Amino acid sequence: MAAGFAPPKLKDFILTEKLGSGTYATVYKAFRKTDSREAVAVKVVSKKSLNKSSMENLLTEIEILKTVRHPHIVQLKDFQLNN
Repeated sequence: MAAGFAPPKLKDFILTEKLGSGTYATVYKAFRKTDSREAVAVKVVSKKSLNKSSMENLLTEIEILKTVRHPHIVQLKDFQLNN
């Protein structure tokens, strides 16, 4: 996501500040819209910037993070693929 673009609109989250960005993704601080207002990090990946190999690597990362539960590794709580 290029600098200067507003964070995407997500149905279940309110995105606030940008925490960081890299070549393929930008990470935002966000809150669930539910009563809990749980604070989370939302990683937004621009599909346009991914080649086939990068997309395969991303999908592998998602599959691994779905199963990992460790106190020193972030927990994947949700995943959305938008067209």
